[in-house]
Amino acid sequence: MSETHFPIVPLGVEFKDAKIFGSIGRLEVIPVDKLFVDSTYQRAISAGSVRNIKRICQKFDWAKFLPVIVTQDGDRYSIVDGQHRTTAAATIGVTEVPCYVLSCSPSEAAAAFAAINGNVTPVRPIDLWFAELAANEPSAVELQKVLDASGVKITRKKEGFLVGETGSINILRRALDFYGSALLTTILQCIVETGDGNPGMIYGAVVNGIGRAIRTKPELLASPSFLFDVFDGISLSTMVYDAGIESARTGNPIQFIITRQINAALRTEKEVRDAA
Repeated sequence: MSETHFPIVPLGVEFKDAKIFGSIGRLEVIPVDKLFVDSTYQRAISAGSVRNIKRICQKFDWAKFLPVIVTQDGDRYSIVDGQHRTTAAATIGVTEVPCYVLSCSPSEAAAAFAAINGNVTPVRPIDLWFAELAANEPSAVELQKVLDASGVKITRKKEGFLVGETGSINILRRALDFYGSALLTTILQCIVETGDGNPGMIYGAVVNGIGRAIRTKPELLASPSFLFDVFDGISLSTMVYDAGIESARTGNPIQFIITRQINAALRTEKEVRDAA
C-alpha cells in the first residue's frame, strides 16, 4: 500500500438484519435517441442547468463522464441520473453514451432518483482544491505559486492553525481573481511574515481588509519594506477583536473597519518618518 492509496475498510459495525434489495444492473452503451426523461420525478432543465451543460460541453472528457443511470421499458430508457451530461453529449454531437441499466419498476426508479440526489455527500471546497491541484488545473497551479511565494499552506485542519496555515481556500481563490497574484502575495506576506506570524489570521475579513487598504497604494507595493515595518507593529488579532466590537455596535462590516485601521496605521508611520 502506498502513502497516497488505501483500501476500502468495512466500518466494523455488525448489521445482523441487513437486507439487500433489487439486483445488480448491467453496463451498456446506448444511443442517445433511445434515452428519455420521465417528468414524473425528473427535473426540467433550468437556467442553472443550461450553464452547467455548457461547462460540460466546453471541456467534454470521457474520463469525467460517469455512466448514465437508466431504467428500461422495451426499447426506451428513462434517465434516473445523468440528464445534464447526456444533454451535453448530444449537444456536441455524441450519438451514444455509457449507461448503467437498473432492473426496477417506475416507482423504484423514482425512489432511486430521490436516493441518488438526496444522499450525495458534498465535496468540500478544500478537497476539490487538492484534486484540481493534483490534476494541474491552471488556476489551482497559479494559486499554489502564490502560496509558495508567501509561505502559506492549505490545510484540512479546522482549528489549531500554525503560522501560514489556512483552510480558507475559497477566500484565497476569489482573492486571486480580484487582486492578482502579485498583490495577493504581498497581502499574505503582510500576515505571515510580520509580527509573530499571525497564526489563524488568514481568512476573509483580514485578507480583504488588508487588500483594500494597500491595493491603491502603488508606492508601497513597489517598495514593500515600509509596509512590512508597519505590519510588524500591528497585532492583527487585536485589530480583528476591536473591529468585531465596533461592527457589533455600528453594523459596519469588519473588513471595512480593518481597512480603515490599517490606513490609519500607514498614515501614522509615514508622518513619523517624515518628521524624523
